[in-house]
Amino acid sequence: MLLIAAAILILAYTLLYGANSTPVLAANSTWGGVPVGGLTASEAIARIEDAYSAPLEMQYLSEIILVSPDQLGFVLDSTAMADIATREAQAGFLARLWNKEALGSSVELQASVDGNKLRRYLENEIAPRYDRPAQKPQPIPGTTNFTNGGGGWELDVQKSSVKISKALMDPVNRSVKLEVTGVAIPTGDINNLEIFLKQTITNSGFNGIAEIYLQEPVSHELLHFAIRDGDDLAGDIAFSAASTIKIPIMVSVMRRTNEPAPAEVKRLVDRMIELSENPPADSLMQAVIDPLRAPLEVTSDMQDGLGLQNTFLAGFFYLGAELLQVYETPANTRSDVNLDPDIYNQTTASDMGTLLAGIYTCSKGQESILTSAFAGEITQDECQYMLDAMARNQIGVLSEAGVPDGTRVAHKHGWTEEADGYLHTISDVGIVFSPGADFVFAVFLYDYDQLLFDPGNELIAQLVQVMYNYYNSQAQETWLGEPVVFP
Repeated sequence: MLLIAAAILILAYTLLYGANSTPVLAANSTWGGVPVGGLTASEAIARIEDAYSAPLEMQYLSEIILVSPDQLGFVLDSTAMADIATREAQAGFLARLWNKEALGSSVELQASVDGNKLRRYLENEIAPRYDRPAQKPQPIPGTTNFTNGGGGWELDVQKSSVKISKALMDPVNRSVKLEVTGVAIPTGDINNLEIFLKQTITNSGFNGIAEIYLQEPVSHELLHFAIRDGDDLAGDIAFSAASTIKIPIMVSVMRRTNEPAPAEVKRLVDRMIELSENPPADSLMQAVIDPLRAPLEVTSDMQDGLGLQNTFLAGFFYLGAELLQVYETPANTRSDVNLDPDIYNQTTASDMGTLLAGIYTCSKGQESILTSAFAGEITQDECQYMLDAMARNQIGVLSEAGVPDGTRVAHKHGWTEEADGYLHTISDVGIVFSPGADFVFAVFLYDYDQLLFDPGNELIAQLVQVMYNYYNSQAQETWLGEPVVFP
């Protein structure tokens, strides 16, 4: 009995001592990836809190940013950790009671990240401070050039949030390389281009009427305006078409010519476009279109087929040719402006620009006004042939003088002495093929008194140079992934 009583007293003492003692965790215990062996539960919680409250190091390109985890929406669940600690302590006590070493434990981290708070921090604190917007090219006053502009970069909030959330749950790797996306140099502002072109006209001293049509046929970016002595004027002014009317003639001829075009047809087209000769134009129309009414058929193709209401050819080119029909158009019946255009052939900048854009698009094998109006009659190869013919029109002046050597320019120019024996109108219409973008242009200049060729030629070259620089001003800045070094 005494022995039994002694055993009971020893057991009671052991239980009482064990209950009042502070157990420690086994040597190989980890909680949330943090070693806590040999620590009491409260000491383990303190160590975990220290580990996960350490600032997170975020790298935005070359910038290092230290941020407290709670600012990023990180919350450690201490209550859950305490419950786990209690259960582990009890298990350790029972193990010691039976003279066994407590087994090590691995407890998952009990924490959460408020995604909304994290994204708000990135959007409101990081992005505004470290993002760099891309810069559009800007006109350089007094020149025909634009600034290069500049690429930019911006924080990818979604991808960065995922990486940060993962790092917040890691007690060791507290560094995050934020996801930053390169932003390409944006295209220039078309409104700035219009202002720049108008300033170029004004600075040249030209005080007549100028009308400009510009289209980038891929994006369909469009600019069209007219000015008179520096003041804005409504567009679609009727101009004497002169030799630019040979582009509609070429279209009408190709519409009526089977592939492959006969060698004689090609020879006459080349002489009409490349050398700007009038007799080949008459020969083509008479042989391919109609011996007597060909000019009217060309007009019908333009007006009825393509909807170019202000473009017409009312007679052949030869001296003394009969005026076959008098045409009234929306352009030549305006009351606000009358340039006394040639009654035999007229057009507008927008009609010519629209026609050229149609040829260009057709040459790419895409639907255009030509393929829609003349389905099955004009092919992609024929459109490419027309561009090639215009590209052989190399005269070294006008638009060609405004672009770098070797630039492909498919164009047709036009000027002629009018009834008073003076030159009043100079025009150049075409397509410039450039690295930045191909673009369609139509420039018409008119002077009431007399338009001297050299100043007119120089002005058209400057205007096309401004257009070229607008589409080719971007610096060659490429996003390379990593590593990236920005200024």
